[in-house]
Amino acid sequence: MDNCIGIDISKASINIHISKNTQDLKLDNSVKGFKSLRSKLKKIYKKEMEDIVFIFEPTGSYSEALQKYCSEQNIKCFIINPKQFSNYAKALGVEVKNDIEDAKVLSQVSAPEHLDTTAGRMWTAGKLRIFSQSL
Repeated sequence: MDNCIGIDISKASINIHISKNTQDLKLDNSVKGFKSLRSKLKKIYKKEMEDIVFIFEPTGSYSEALQKYCSEQNIKCFIINPKQFSNYAKALGVEVKNDIEDAKVLSQVSAPEHLDTTAGRMWTAGKLRIFSQSL
């Protein structure tokens, strides 16, 4: 689906894959970077902005700022279990070796048909739903 935004998070940066236009970005892992991403997404998605879903793996303190920002901005985010993500990438035959490839695969795993069957956590406006089924 075009509304899936794959994000690979590291200490200093976030690598993003935007499904709708297959664009790859690298921004700072900071509120300034998140605002820049949101601004770019508004131009691309316009009225569909409320339908986007950020998909990322939990990276401890590195992902907490993004989770908080998503909650404050009412952006849906799906936090996928790293082991489940690894298994999914292997099932696709993808050997993920870099951050942008991670982001691309994350945007694929996040397609809505997978959201209810993938082990992970869905944040919607600060509320948490747990998905415990495996792929």
